[in-house]
Amino acid sequence: MKFNQERDFTSYTIRAYSPGAINITLPAILEADEPQPVEVRTLTRSCIVSPKQLIEDWPPSHLDELLAEHLQAIMALAPEVVLLGTGKTLDFPAAEILAELTSRQIGVEVMDTAAACRTYNILMNEGRNVVAGLINPAEQGTPSMPRRHRAR
Repeated sequence: MKFNQERDFTSYTIRAYSPGAINITLPAILEADEPQPVEVRTLTRSCIVSPKQLIEDWPPSHLDELLAEHLQAIMALAPEVVLLGTGKTLDFPAAEILAELTSRQIGVEVMDTAAACRTYNILMNEGRNVVAGLINPAEQGTPSMPRRHRAR
């Protein structure tokens, strides 16, 4: 599924999603004298995306692997609302996993990952402080260390 809508060149946006692949458009360098090409990164693992930060390798690859400690990276971004994409289908994590977010009065919306990608773009373009934790079931392989990027 490919998304078409207004583009914020200073933020991470989700360009497309299909099961197993999330295409993220990286923020452009606006101070450059020449137009910069749009850089798109394809992620094949679960990730966390906010307008100003991308964490490319979030540990849970399935909802049943999600632990409360995995939400620490999301809370560190101080979101107004969290979108939790649960993979190909909508499923809900145990209430105690989300308890830390709700106790901090952070809004949480749980949906399948495709819906979370669409909703993230809408809220991000509205200027909302949104963070999406996107579970993207991955092929079996060697786990890698989390990579973090900040908007330029």
